[in-house]
Amino acid sequence: MAPEPISRFGGFFYMNRRDFVVKASIFGAATWVGSGMKARSSAVWDNIPLVDTHLHLWDRREMDYPWLSGVLDRDFLPVDFEVASEALPISKMVFVECGRRPDQYLQEVDWVLDRSKEDPRIRGMVAYFPLEKGLQSEQEMESLVSRGIVRGIRRGISEELVENPRFLEGISMLRRHGLGFDLNVSPSLMEASIRLVRRYPDLTFVLNHIGNPDIRGGGDFDLWKRQMRVLGKFENVVCKVSGVITKANLDAWRFADLVPYLDHVFMAFGMDRLVFGGDWPVVLRAGSYRQWADVFLQYTASLSKNERELVYHANAERIYRI
Repeated sequence: MAPEPISRFGGFFYMNRRDFVVKASIFGAATWVGSGMKARSSAVWDNIPLVDTHLHLWDRREMDYPWLSGVLDRDFLPVDFEVASEALPISKMVFVECGRRPDQYLQEVDWVLDRSKEDPRIRGMVAYFPLEKGLQSEQEMESLVSRGIVRGIRRGISEELVENPRFLEGISMLRRHGLGFDLNVSPSLMEASIRLVRRYPDLTFVLNHIGNPDIRGGGDFDLWKRQMRVLGKFENVVCKVSGVITKANLDAWRFADLVPYLDHVFMAFGMDRLVFGGDWPVVLRAGSYRQWADVFLQYTASLSKNERELVYHANAERIYRI
Protein backbone atom coordinates (compact mmCIF):
# COMPACT_ATOMS: atom_id res chain seq x y z
CA MET A 1 0.00 0.00 0.00
CA ALA A 2 1.39 3.42 -0.91
CA PRO A 3 2.26 5.73 1.95
CA GLU A 4 -0.15 8.51 2.82
CA PRO A 5 1.34 12.01 2.98
CA ILE A 6 0.62 13.99 6.13
CA SER A 7 1.32 17.71 5.93
CA ARG A 8 4.03 18.77 8.35
CA PHE A 9 5.42 22.31 8.73
CA GLY A 10 6.12 22.99 5.11
CA GLY A 11 6.86 19.43 4.03
CA PHE A 12 5.32 16.01 4.15
CA PHE A 13 5.76 13.24 6.63
CA TYR A 14 5.02 9.80 5.19
CA MET A 15 3.46 7.00 7.15
CA ASN A 16 1.47 3.92 6.19
CA ARG A 17 -2.30 4.17 6.17
CA ARG A 18 -2.50 1.70 8.98
CA ASP A 19 -1.65 3.38 12.30
CA PHE A 20 1.31 2.07 14.23
CA VAL A 21 -0.55 0.60 17.20
CA VAL A 22 1.72 0.10 20.16
CA LYS A 23 1.10 -2.36 22.92
CA ALA A 24 3.37 -1.12 25.67
CA SER A 25 5.67 -3.84 26.94
CA ILE A 26 8.09 -2.55 29.53
CA PHE A 27 10.06 -5.77 29.72
CA GLY A 28 10.29 -6.63 26.04
CA ALA A 29 11.48 -5.18 22.78
CA ALA A 30 9.38 -2.71 20.81
CA THR A 31 6.43 -4.25 18.99
CA TRP A 32 4.98 -2.26 16.12
CA VAL A 33 1.69 -3.33 14.58
CA GLY A 34 1.80 -2.10 11.01
CA SER A 35 4.79 -1.89 8.70
CA GLY A 36 8.27 -2.20 10.16
CA MET A 37 9.08 1.13 11.76
CA LYS A 38 12.15 -0.25 13.47
CA ALA A 39 13.67 -1.42 10.22
CA ARG A 40 13.25 2.01 8.63
CA SER A 41 14.13 4.14 11.63
CA SER A 42 17.48 2.44 12.10
CA ALA A 43 18.51 3.84 8.73
CA VAL A 44 17.77 7.50 9.44
CA TRP A 45 20.51 8.08 12.00
CA ASP A 46 23.06 8.92 9.29
CA ASN A 47 25.73 8.66 11.97
CA ILE A 48 24.18 11.62 13.81
CA PRO A 49 24.64 11.39 17.60
CA LEU A 50 21.62 11.81 19.85
CA VAL A 51 21.74 13.79 23.09
CA ASP A 52 19.16 12.76 25.69
CA THR A 53 18.30 15.86 27.71
CA HIS A 54 15.98 14.11 30.14
CA LEU A 55 17.43 11.12 31.97
CA HIS A 56 16.34 9.95 35.41
CA LEU A 57 18.19 7.50 37.63
CA TRP A 58 17.66 6.63 41.26
CA ASP A 59 18.80 4.35 44.03
CA ARG A 60 16.24 3.96 46.82
CA ARG A 61 19.00 2.95 49.24
CA GLU A 62 20.57 6.40 48.86
CA MET A 63 17.57 8.77 48.83
CA ASP A 64 13.84 8.84 49.40
CA TYR A 65 11.40 9.15 46.46
CA PRO A 66 7.87 9.40 47.89
CA TRP A 67 6.16 9.41 44.48
CA LEU A 68 7.45 6.06 43.20
CA SER A 69 4.90 3.34 42.51
CA GLY A 70 4.22 0.45 40.17
CA VAL A 71 6.86 -0.37 37.58
CA LEU A 72 8.99 2.58 38.69
CA ASP A 73 9.29 1.43 42.27
CA ARG A 74 12.72 -0.12 41.89
CA ASP A 75 16.27 1.12 41.39
CA PHE A 76 17.33 2.45 37.99
CA LEU A 77 21.07 2.81 37.52
CA PRO A 78 23.45 3.59 34.62
CA VAL A 79 23.80 -0.08 33.74
CA ASP A 80 20.01 -0.33 33.33
CA PHE A 81 19.97 2.64 30.98
CA GLU A 82 22.79 1.14 28.97
CA VAL A 83 20.67 -1.95 28.38
CA ALA A 84 17.54 0.09 27.60
CA SER A 85 19.34 2.27 25.05
CA GLU A 86 21.40 -0.48 23.43
CA ALA A 87 22.17 0.14 19.74
CA LEU A 88 21.01 3.77 19.95
CA PRO A 89 23.72 6.42 19.37
CA ILE A 90 23.23 8.25 22.67
CA SER A 91 26.33 10.44 22.88
CA LYS A 92 25.55 12.56 25.94
CA MET A 93 22.88 12.79 28.62
CA VAL A 94 21.48 15.45 30.90
CA PHE A 95 20.26 14.10 34.24
CA VAL A 96 17.03 15.71 35.52
CA GLU A 97 16.15 15.78 39.21
CA CYS A 98 13.96 12.89 40.29
CA GLY A 99 11.64 14.18 42.99
CA ARG A 100 13.72 12.91 45.87
CA ARG A 101 12.92 14.36 49.30
CA PRO A 102 13.44 18.14 48.93
CA ASP A 103 16.11 18.40 51.61
CA GLN A 104 18.22 15.80 49.74
CA TYR A 105 18.84 17.95 46.66
CA LEU A 106 22.58 18.44 47.26
CA GLN A 107 22.92 14.76 48.03
CA GLU A 108 21.33 14.03 44.66
CA VAL A 109 23.84 16.28 42.87
CA ASP A 110 26.76 14.50 44.52
CA TRP A 111 25.22 11.12 43.70
CA VAL A 112 24.88 12.13 40.04
CA LEU A 113 28.52 13.23 39.99
CA ASP A 114 29.47 9.73 41.12
CA ARG A 115 27.23 8.16 38.45
CA SER A 116 28.90 10.32 35.79
CA LYS A 117 32.15 8.50 36.63
CA GLU A 118 30.39 5.23 35.80
CA ASP A 119 28.98 6.65 32.56
CA PRO A 120 30.91 9.73 31.33
CA ARG A 121 28.10 10.49 28.88
CA ILE A 122 26.30 12.16 31.80
CA ARG A 123 27.57 15.67 31.08
CA GLY A 124 25.08 17.92 32.81
CA MET A 125 22.31 18.01 35.37
CA VAL A 126 19.09 19.90 36.00
CA ALA A 127 18.88 19.94 39.79
CA TYR A 128 16.19 20.83 42.28
CA PHE A 129 16.67 23.99 44.34
CA PRO A 130 14.35 25.76 46.83
CA LEU A 131 14.15 29.01 44.86
CA GLU A 132 11.41 30.30 47.15
CA LYS A 133 14.08 30.97 49.80
CA GLY A 134 15.19 33.91 47.69
CA LEU A 135 18.42 35.84 48.17
CA GLN A 136 19.06 34.25 51.55
CA SER A 137 19.88 31.03 49.71
CA GLU A 138 22.70 32.55 47.62
CA GLN A 139 25.42 30.62 49.43
CA GLU A 140 23.49 27.38 48.97
CA MET A 141 23.24 28.07 45.25
CA GLU A 142 26.96 28.80 45.10
CA SER A 143 27.57 25.45 46.75
CA LEU A 144 25.32 23.77 44.19
CA VAL A 145 27.06 25.42 41.23
CA SER A 146 30.50 24.61 42.64
CA ARG A 147 29.81 20.91 41.89
CA GLY A 148 30.42 21.77 38.23
CA ILE A 149 27.76 19.53 36.69
CA VAL A 150 24.61 21.62 37.26
CA ARG A 151 23.29 23.43 34.19
CA GLY A 152 19.79 24.32 35.31
CA ILE A 153 17.14 24.12 38.02
CA ARG A 154 13.75 22.42 37.97
CA ARG A 155 11.25 23.29 40.66
CA GLY A 156 7.48 23.02 40.34
CA ILE A 157 5.53 26.27 40.11
CA SER A 158 2.05 27.45 40.97
CA GLU A 159 0.01 30.59 40.34
CA GLU A 160 0.91 31.81 43.83
CA LEU A 161 4.59 30.96 43.57
CA VAL A 162 5.23 32.97 40.40
CA GLU A 163 4.01 36.08 42.25
CA ASN A 164 6.06 35.34 45.38
CA PRO A 165 8.82 38.01 45.70
CA ARG A 166 11.27 35.57 47.25
CA PHE A 167 10.74 33.02 44.50
CA LEU A 168 11.35 35.75 41.94
CA GLU A 169 14.57 36.64 43.77
CA GLY A 170 15.57 33.00 43.40
CA ILE A 171 14.78 33.04 39.68
CA SER A 172 16.88 36.20 39.31
CA MET A 173 19.85 34.40 40.84
CA LEU A 174 19.84 31.75 38.13
CA ARG A 175 21.12 34.03 35.40
CA ARG A 176 23.93 35.32 37.61
CA HIS A 177 25.08 31.76 38.21
CA GLY A 178 24.81 30.70 34.56
CA LEU A 179 21.81 28.43 35.09
CA GLY A 180 18.59 27.95 33.15
CA PHE A 181 15.15 26.94 34.42
CA ASP A 182 13.30 23.78 33.35
CA LEU A 183 9.54 24.28 33.38
CA ASN A 184 7.48 21.16 34.07
CA VAL A 185 3.89 22.40 33.84
CA SER A 186 0.54 21.33 32.49
CA PRO A 187 -1.69 23.55 30.31
CA SER A 188 -3.47 24.82 33.44
CA LEU A 189 -0.21 26.49 34.54
CA MET A 190 0.90 27.69 31.13
CA GLU A 191 -0.40 31.23 31.67
CA ALA A 192 1.68 31.51 34.85
CA SER A 193 4.66 30.20 32.89
CA ILE A 194 4.14 32.83 30.20
CA ARG A 195 4.17 35.58 32.82
CA LEU A 196 7.39 34.20 34.26
CA VAL A 197 9.06 33.93 30.87
CA ARG A 198 8.02 37.45 29.94
CA ARG A 199 9.48 38.81 33.18
CA TYR A 200 12.93 37.27 32.56
CA PRO A 201 13.80 37.62 28.86
CA ASP A 202 17.52 37.04 29.52
CA LEU A 203 16.96 33.64 31.20
CA THR A 204 16.72 30.39 29.25
CA PHE A 205 13.58 28.38 30.00
CA VAL A 206 13.23 24.75 28.85
CA LEU A 207 9.65 23.52 28.65
CA ASN A 208 9.57 19.86 29.65
CA HIS A 209 7.40 17.22 27.97
CA ILE A 210 5.94 19.58 25.33
CA GLY A 211 3.85 21.18 28.07
CA ASN A 212 2.20 17.95 29.27
CA PRO A 213 -0.94 18.03 27.11
CA ASP A 214 -3.69 15.48 27.70
CA ILE A 215 -3.11 13.44 24.56
CA ARG A 216 -5.12 10.57 26.01
CA GLY A 217 -8.28 12.65 26.50
CA GLY A 218 -7.61 15.42 24.01
CA GLY A 219 -9.85 17.89 25.81
CA ASP A 220 -7.21 20.58 26.25
CA PHE A 221 -5.81 20.43 22.71
CA ASP A 222 -7.01 23.86 21.54
CA LEU A 223 -5.96 25.56 24.78
CA TRP A 224 -2.57 23.85 24.65
CA LYS A 225 -2.07 24.88 21.01
CA ARG A 226 -2.76 28.54 21.79
CA GLN A 227 -0.44 28.55 24.79
CA MET A 228 2.36 26.80 22.92
CA ARG A 229 2.04 29.30 20.11
CA VAL A 230 2.53 32.12 22.62
CA LEU A 231 5.48 30.43 24.35
CA GLY A 232 7.07 29.69 21.01
CA LYS A 233 7.31 33.41 20.27
CA PHE A 234 9.73 33.91 23.16
CA GLU A 235 13.26 33.38 21.88
CA ASN A 236 14.42 32.39 25.39
CA VAL A 237 12.10 29.36 25.54
CA VAL A 238 13.19 25.91 24.35
CA CYS A 239 10.82 22.95 24.04
CA LYS A 240 11.86 19.47 25.12
CA VAL A 241 10.31 16.75 22.95
CA SER A 242 9.85 14.26 25.75
CA GLY A 243 7.16 12.61 27.85
CA VAL A 244 4.87 12.33 24.83
CA ILE A 245 3.77 8.70 24.87
CA THR A 246 3.10 8.80 28.61
CA LYS A 247 0.47 11.49 27.94
CA ALA A 248 -1.30 9.23 25.45
CA ASN A 249 -3.20 5.99 26.03
CA LEU A 250 -0.64 4.06 28.08
CA ASP A 251 -1.72 0.62 26.90
CA ALA A 252 -2.52 1.19 23.22
CA TRP A 253 -1.25 4.54 21.99
CA ARG A 254 -1.04 5.11 18.27
CA PHE A 255 1.58 6.97 16.29
CA ALA A 256 -1.20 8.97 14.64
CA ASP A 257 -2.34 10.22 18.07
CA LEU A 258 1.00 11.92 18.56
CA VAL A 259 1.47 13.55 15.16
CA PRO A 260 -0.81 16.62 15.68
CA TYR A 261 1.05 17.47 18.89
CA LEU A 262 4.48 17.00 17.37
CA ASP A 263 3.43 19.00 14.30
CA HIS A 264 2.42 21.95 16.44
CA VAL A 265 5.56 21.84 18.57
CA PHE A 266 7.82 21.87 15.53
CA MET A 267 5.88 24.72 13.98
CA ALA A 268 5.78 26.79 17.19
CA PHE A 269 9.44 26.50 18.16
CA GLY A 270 11.38 25.86 14.97
CA MET A 271 14.46 23.72 14.49
CA ASP A 272 16.84 25.70 16.71
CA ARG A 273 14.74 25.54 19.90
CA LEU A 274 13.84 21.86 20.12
CA VAL A 275 15.69 19.09 21.98
CA PHE A 276 15.10 15.37 22.48
CA GLY A 277 14.33 13.88 25.88
CA GLY A 278 13.94 10.18 26.61
CA ASP A 279 12.30 10.58 30.05
CA TRP A 280 13.67 7.17 31.02
CA PRO A 281 12.57 5.30 33.08
CA VAL A 282 9.26 7.17 33.43
CA VAL A 283 8.63 6.36 29.76
CA LEU A 284 8.25 2.72 30.83
CA ARG A 285 4.72 3.53 31.91
CA ALA A 286 3.79 3.59 28.23
CA GLY A 287 6.50 1.64 26.40
CA SER A 288 10.19 1.00 26.04
CA TYR A 289 12.92 3.58 25.55
CA ARG A 290 13.46 2.16 22.06
CA GLN A 291 9.78 2.60 21.18
CA TRP A 292 9.88 6.30 22.03
CA ALA A 293 13.21 6.78 20.23
CA ASP A 294 11.73 5.10 17.15
CA VAL A 295 8.75 7.48 17.23
CA PHE A 296 11.10 10.45 17.38
CA LEU A 297 13.29 9.08 14.59
CA GLN A 298 10.36 8.26 12.35
CA TYR A 299 8.79 11.67 12.89
CA THR A 300 12.00 13.53 12.05
CA ALA A 301 13.00 11.25 9.15
CA SER A 302 11.98 13.78 6.48
CA LEU A 303 14.07 16.60 7.92
CA SER A 304 17.33 17.54 6.27
CA LYS A 305 20.51 16.22 7.84
CA ASN A 306 21.36 19.73 9.10
CA GLU A 307 17.94 20.03 10.75
CA ARG A 308 18.29 16.63 12.39
CA GLU A 309 21.74 17.56 13.68
CA LEU A 310 20.19 20.59 15.39
CA VAL A 311 17.32 18.68 16.97
CA TYR A 312 19.30 15.52 17.77
CA HIS A 313 22.32 17.07 19.46
CA ALA A 314 23.51 20.58 18.53
CA ASN A 315 20.69 22.48 20.25
CA ALA A 316 21.07 20.41 23.42
CA GLU A 317 24.83 20.89 23.50
CA ARG A 318 24.42 24.64 23.15
CA ILE A 319 21.56 25.07 25.61
CA TYR A 320 22.94 22.82 28.34
CA ARG A 321 26.62 23.65 27.59
CA ILE A 322 27.71 20.04 27.34
